[in-house]
Amino acid sequence: MTFKSLEFALELSGVTPKDIERILSMSKKNGIFCEAIDAELVKMGYDEIFDTEDYSADDDDFGHIEKFPCKHKFLED
Repeated sequence: MTFKSLEFALELSGVTPKDIERILSMSKKNGIFCEAIDAELVKMGYDEIFDTEDYSADDDDFGHIEKFPCKHKFLED
């Protein structure tokens, strides 16, 4: 994530320009860490804006998918 995309995400979430500058200066000093930014936003009275939940362990509803060959194969007996 770049500083421009971070600034854009904060603007979309309704963070005031003064608080955006505070978050950006903190991020420039410590790096862009979503958990730290969310914690700082909660301290300021905002909701968390980054989704840090890991969805990789979720099981999908699709079973095994078998690929079929594109060309017909003729078998000689």
